[in-house]
Amino acid sequence: MKKWKIVMIIAVLLCMLPFCTALAKTGKVTASALNMRKKADADSKVVRVLHEGDKITINDTSGSWYKVTVGGDTGYVSKKYVTVSDSSDSKSSNKSDNKKSDSKTDSKKSDKKTENKSSDGTCGPGDTGDAVKKVQKKLKKLGYYSGSVDGDYGNGTKKAVKSFQKRNGLDDDGKCGKKTLAKLNSSDAKKANSTDASGSDGTLKTERLNWFNGGSSKIPKGAVFKVKDIKTGKVFTVKRWSGANHIDAEPNSKDDTSTMKAIYGHWSWKRRAVLVKYDGHVYAASMNGMPHGTQTIKDNNFDGHFCIHFYGSKTHGTKKVDEMHQNCVAEAMKHTW
Repeated sequence: MKKWKIVMIIAVLLCMLPFCTALAKTGKVTASALNMRKKADADSKVVRVLHEGDKITINDTSGSWYKVTVGGDTGYVSKKYVTVSDSSDSKSSNKSDNKKSDSKTDSKKSDKKTENKSSDGTCGPGDTGDAVKKVQKKLKKLGYYSGSVDGDYGNGTKKAVKSFQKRNGLDDDGKCGKKTLAKLNSSDAKKANSTDASGSDGTLKTERLNWFNGGSSKIPKGAVFKVKDIKTGKVFTVKRWSGANHIDAEPNSKDDTSTMKAIYGHWSWKRRAVLVKYDGHVYAASMNGMPHGTQTIKDNNFDGHFCIHFYGSKTHGTKKVDEMHQNCVAEAMKHTW
């Protein structure tokens, strides 16, 4: 009877072992501000912003990201700005990650690197906070970056860093590491060429297109032109379908629709500051991101058209100048292509 009881206890303990192993770990945020994103991707939608000292539940890993749960929300955060409270869990997590990346760095070195990165000004795609803002300001001053100084290391910032690195003889990995940061802060950092900020004619002056004072004819119906979102730096091609009070436009292809949707995350009437490039000119503008009304391009995955406003343009419905659109046009005037 005693042997039977011992066997049963061992069996129960063995059954519980996988359950114990599967229990989620806990971690703590080390950055002043950290985006929790919907997917393990620096361009994915931000679910919420975490702050230094916030405790999180770590459910899983995906490359350089942790899948976490905070206050009922689930998403992904960069591993660089999270410390795991249980040292044994941290080591085991690092061991698993190291096998995938063939890295020989142990967990203590990895933690130390994270602490340094959060304090020495280095940063990379997916990061947020003051360090990113400082890098964006430097890049803007040197002519590489035309987006918003928002502290969010997205594609626009990454592209600007890569351009800076190429121009200054550095490895163009798009990350602002110690060498890149040192060069960026040095007195001999090279300013951008006319092509660095846009990949083409970056010296073009941003113009204010007065819609009802000859502006509506500058971009005729049927014209195909480029639109650049100020905040993300993403560029897509559109075609003017019609529009009297403003431009009614459609993404020119499925890929252009995909880029536009990536800018918004989901279709929305929200106004965004943009630049419009056509026929050797760059104009300050504002767009919304909601498909509506007539569709003339049938194979672009965009059910309808969207609106692009310029200085003094009006809505179709109210036939009034929209203040939010005009605010975005004014913001766009501060930027260059």
